Amino acid sequence: MALLSAPTVALAEKAVAMPGPACDAANPDQVRLKISVSGMRSDKGNVTITVYPDDSAHFLDGAYKVARQIIPVALPVTETCIALPLADHYAVALFHDENSNGHFDTTMLGIPSEGYGFSNNPTLYLGPPGLDKVRIPVQAGDNPVSVQMKYY
Repeated sequence: MALLSAPTVALAEKAVAMPGPACDAANPDQVRLKISVSGMRSDKGNVTITVYPDDSAHFLDGAYKVARQIIPVALPVTETCIALPLADHYAVALFHDENSNGHFDTTMLGIPSEGYGFSNNPTLYLGPPGLDKVRIPVQAGDNPVSVQMKYY
């Protein structure tokens, strides 16, 4: 079994940004994730950020994503804001697409060759974290999420 094979499948789908509502800090009722990503090993490429609903049956299934944003890497911290449809629990998964090919690249053994991370920065072993490890409560207003990029 390949290391992190499930995120490889989910994150490897062609990364296509989903346009959504812009973050409006003046609107206290808007639900916003303020995402900060640190630990990138280079300033090359993009960070692809995907937000998933609180549904363990479809966690990391790209067909069920709530939002996706692709942003250029900025060192030392890459930051963005993602507006969400409503307050709830969500999970954030991301990867550093260093070669800008729109895919989460892995070796022939399925080991990630690009960086990746999840909300709550869980410890990863021989596969992806469960939704219970990465789900976060999200309310109206700004909801800060800090993710540390990990590399093999």
